[in-house]
Amino acid sequence: MNANCMLGVSFGAVSEPRRLRLSWWVGKGVVAMAILAAAALAVTVMFTRRALDQAADVVVLGDGEALVADIVAELWEEEWPPTSQTLATVLARHDAQRLRYVALVDYYDHHIVAEAGHSAMSRSSFLSGEVEREGQRVRLVAIIPPPWETRAAKVSLTRASQVVPLPRPRLVIEFEPPLIESLRRDVTQISAVAALAALVLVAFALAWSRTMTRLAAVEQQTEKERRLVALGGASSVIAHELRNPLAALKGHAQLLLEDLELVAPDEARGRCEPARAKAARVVEGAERLERLTTMLLDFVRDSPLDVGDVTPADLIDRALDELPKARVRADVSNAGNAVHVDVARMSLALRNLVQNALQADEVQPVEVRVTRDAHEVVIEVRDHGPGLPHEAGAQIFDPFVTTKVRGTGLGLAIARRIAEQHRGSLTGETHREGGAVFRLAFPSS
Repeated sequence: MNANCMLGVSFGAVSEPRRLRLSWWVGKGVVAMAILAAAALAVTVMFTRRALDQAADVVVLGDGEALVADIVAELWEEEWPPTSQTLATVLARHDAQRLRYVALVDYYDHHIVAEAGHSAMSRSSFLSGEVEREGQRVRLVAIIPPPWETRAAKVSLTRASQVVPLPRPRLVIEFEPPLIESLRRDVTQISAVAALAALVLVAFALAWSRTMTRLAAVEQQTEKERRLVALGGASSVIAHELRNPLAALKGHAQLLLEDLELVAPDEARGRCEPARAKAARVVEGAERLERLTTMLLDFVRDSPLDVGDVTPADLIDRALDELPKARVRADVSNAGNAVHVDVARMSLALRNLVQNALQADEVQPVEVRVTRDAHEVVIEVRDHGPGLPHEAGAQIFDPFVTTKVRGTGLGLAIARRIAEQHRGSLTGETHREGGAVFRLAFPSS
């Protein structure tokens, strides 16, 4: 199914230029929508990550407060005030909960009274109730009251005057909740999947846009070929219908010219000169029309190839028949043995290339070089003229396209068609040292 139909766009009643523009906009629109979808996906991931972080803070705070409560209860059971050895024992008990650091900090000047483990947090503020996260490490700060303020029954004091109140120290813990690691892993996976989906979406849109562009070009080329086929069919009919009247016209004009040249009296020759000139122009015009019809028939000819073996030198000699051979330099030193081609058609293609080269520069010789490798034979024809026009491009091989004042524009089209019939190709470019060079390549076997 046509991709334009898949998009729900009907191009049936749209002109060719508008259809190409519409295809271009459809392709670019798909890319734009893909980019917007990728941006929306990125924003969604960002908000999801923020929501997961906030949820993690709530859960981590609950786990941390429970851990602080357990540590406070354990410290109340120990000799007061706790020492670093006591804190090391508490740290070992809560290793399963990934407790990594515990310390008692002075209430006033925040100096460390006792500690165990290793602190990995960069900040050093100790505000009670503060929760800090740095990577996978979480720090909680809480005020721990002395046991005699809440567990007086366990303190053997006989007189209230003996109670010497101590400042309430701050309890600082650092632990690595498994939840944070799990959430970070989940967020990383979500981000990776989202990034991959965005890349795939944009890549698919770019590929779709490129496909639409190529499809439009293919449709344009198909339409051009369809028109050429119709034109070729019409040209073939016209050429066939014109050949017989042209032959009769040419024959009678030649007979008339001969009769005028056989006028006996010398004094009558001067009076017959205008008539002879007119008859000669009729013959010349008929010959031009005959050549044009022949070229049209050569262009539309699609009969099976009559393949045979011929040496490159013989092929060049046959192509140069009726052309000034003195102005052509042929190099067949690397041509190898015989080539397997339709001799008549290949010599016609080569003759067209050489004739164009001769017309491009009427002074310097045309160079024809034949090379061969294991895969293909290349016939290169180079002239020393001005080269190919920059704006011409591949259009020079289209039928009826010519840069000359006089010409049919069929010579290169016929040569390329013959090359394609031999499963080969014909390309042209401006030589780096000046002039145009055409390369006719076809399989070597």
